Amino acid sequence: MIMRSDAAELLARIAGELSRHALGLSERLTEQMLHIEPELRGDSRVESLLRASVTGNVVIALHIYELGLDIDELEAPTEALEYARRMAQRGTSIAALLRAYRIGQRLFNDHMLGELTAATNDVALITSAVAEMTDRSFAYIDRVSQQVVTAYQDERDRWLQNQMAVRTARVRSILSGQRVDPDDSERTLGYRLDRTHLGMVIWSDAGADQLRAAKQMATAIADQLSCQGPPLLIPADESTLWAWLPQPELDVDPAAVRTPEQTWAAVGRPATGLEGFRLTHRQATQAQVVAMSAPAPQRASMSCSAQLGPIALMCSDLTATRAWISEILGSLARDDDATAQLRETARVFLETNGSFQTTAERLVLHRNTVQYRIRKAEAVLGHSLRERRLEVEVALLACRWLGSTVLQPVG
Repeated sequence: MIMRSDAAELLARIAGELSRHALGLSERLTEQMLHIEPELRGDSRVESLLRASVTGNVVIALHIYELGLDIDELEAPTEALEYARRMAQRGTSIAALLRAYRIGQRLFNDHMLGELTAATNDVALITSAVAEMTDRSFAYIDRVSQQVVTAYQDERDRWLQNQMAVRTARVRSILSGQRVDPDDSERTLGYRLDRTHLGMVIWSDAGADQLRAAKQMATAIADQLSCQGPPLLIPADESTLWAWLPQPELDVDPAAVRTPEQTWAAVGRPATGLEGFRLTHRQATQAQVVAMSAPAPQRASMSCSAQLGPIALMCSDLTATRAWISEILGSLARDDDATAQLRETARVFLETNGSFQTTAERLVLHRNTVQYRIRKAEAVLGHSLRERRLEVEVALLACRWLGSTVLQPVG
């Protein structure tokens, strides 16, 4: 007869072994959860919070089996509570949040079952261990989910009490394509929808009050672009701002706008009317995907949709993009300063239709320096820049915006 203590001892041994690899296990579970529940996806910050939440829960779950922790005394991981608050800020449904816990529990238990069957052929012992595991996992999820729901609801109530939440809800309705009353929406937002808009996404890592830094940047950009009226500013979360600038001066290059450190902006193209309001924002979010794919030190302070071309599409599979760039550029994709100079000179040279003089003026270089760099770039490349020009130009553009993410490490 199998004793309950035998099952607990087996679970403790397996959990102790898995604890040494908790981070890797958590990473796999997170990727599976994001695949199963698309509503949990977001920008890199939100997904980082999810990874931290999963890791915290996995560590505690393993310790329950390994150390026999009292579930009634456990508190939800701080990362899990913070993730719930961020989901409340973004308007993600509580149902999706709870479903994430159910999915995580199932995936974790499946993994534990695999470890059990690999550890013993004793069917009775496995059956007893599964029963023990099921009881404990449901008790833990029940306790933690109650705490997470409380954190979510408290944050959601606080968020909705603010008038900004009403405006945020209306903007999300517009962006989702729902039918809205334009006049009523303009009164709610305090912003006209029947004009030209420039959509932006601004985010910051500058200090504790990141949203304030983002707002200051949006206002400064609106002033520099001589907008006809104040911008519409909507917080996406505590560090990210959505902005629409009314009637900007289109002859001003947004990339030339001065920006503070540790604060970035992604910019769409100017577009008109309600559909233009959606379109320019969609372009700005695509530009943000490109910006966030590059390491922060190499990230452009302003990422403009009009300059990115197909790069946003390439961010969906950076591994494949890195391999393709290596195939097209060869050693010209090395991640060092000297090669970066050659790439940038070659990129501008192609952008100016092969003009040495215009390239020199654009880069503030002597014409002979440009000629030297072009010859050297072609020598590294192994052929003329005009050969396979389209592929080379796209690869150079991707290197400029994505940096070390797609380059070949030196050595």
